[in-house]
Amino acid sequence: MHTKNIYYASVHPHILYGIEIYANTKPSYLGKLNKLNNKLLTILQNKPITTSLCEFYKSYNTLSIPNLHNYQLLLFVYKFIYHPKLLPEVFIHSIFLLLMKKFHSYNTRTKDNLHLYHSSTSGLRSVRHKAAVLWNDLPSSLQQIESSVFKNHLRCHLLSSLGVFYAYSYTATVH
Repeated sequence: MHTKNIYYASVHPHILYGIEIYANTKPSYLGKLNKLNNKLLTILQNKPITTSLCEFYKSYNTLSIPNLHNYQLLLFVYKFIYHPKLLPEVFIHSIFLLLMKKFHSYNTRTKDNLHLYHSSTSGLRSVRHKAAVLWNDLPSSLQQIESSVFKNHLRCHLLSSLGVFYAYSYTATVH
């Protein structure tokens, strides 16, 4: 069995399960999990430890844990905007999603942005706020894709930002 298949069969699903919630914590709390994932990628790919982490992630076509979290949140917003029937009904009618809609039709630079509603410092760390910020920061060409190719374009966009991410990431080294 190819090592990439091993990773996607036994590691990746465990990382993805509930990542929208658990990865919305302080980055330092995710440090051990991130380092473990980096070690696994290093071992499975049998490359020198001096190899760039970006190369490990790109060769397996996967994302770091913080980027996987962003990816899942952006997919959620995408479904909310373009395919709300794919979401459980509880989300469609919830306050969570009602606050993530476009609030006006005036011709301003940010007219297509999602509303950033928060009432406290903890609101700034909420999943709702983070998802809206991530969506608003996407290039408009990506935001406007209504077909199933959105996932691939989003993954490529996030993979292309890996080098920038690891330039300032606390988990850039594999120990």
